[in-house]
Amino acid sequence: MTLALTTLVLLPSAVAAAAPVPAKAIDVRCDPGPTAAGAQAPNLHGHWDFLMVPRGLPSFGLMSIGFVGAEYGGSLAPVRTAPVVVRNISLTGNDIHMVVASREGDVRFDGKLSAKGDFMCGTVTYHGGETFPMVAQKRPSTYQSPPQSQRAAR
Repeated sequence: MTLALTTLVLLPSAVAAAAPVPAKAIDVRCDPGPTAAGAQAPNLHGHWDFLMVPRGLPSFGLMSIGFVGAEYGGSLAPVRTAPVVVRNISLTGNDIHMVVASREGDVRFDGKLSAKGDFMCGTVTYHGGETFPMVAQKRPSTYQSPPQSQRAAR
């Protein structure tokens, strides 16, 4: 017990003495790979881990995509800010577009989806016109929802 308390008492002073480490650039490459011709559109339903780099600062979070009727909808929860609603998600081939509601106005994502449908990368455009890179990786899941094409027929 004494050792643990000593460590807790000494730790803040050791941290305060450390020099700040300069931020390194994060290389966010966007190459989702080839798209299979004539393949069925991937099912986006699920949880996605994302990384966005606004103004050089990494912003991690969780994006959840589900169905609202036959259409996609969802939420985006960055670690440092409050969750926001993904109002619109469209997929044409491997081109993916999303509109995210924010207090200041719509934020848009334009990118590419991998052929397997488990990775996306592209550009986020803020309401003021600033652009930033973003990548997202779908979490593996055993849950299988019907693809969007089957949901439209319901």
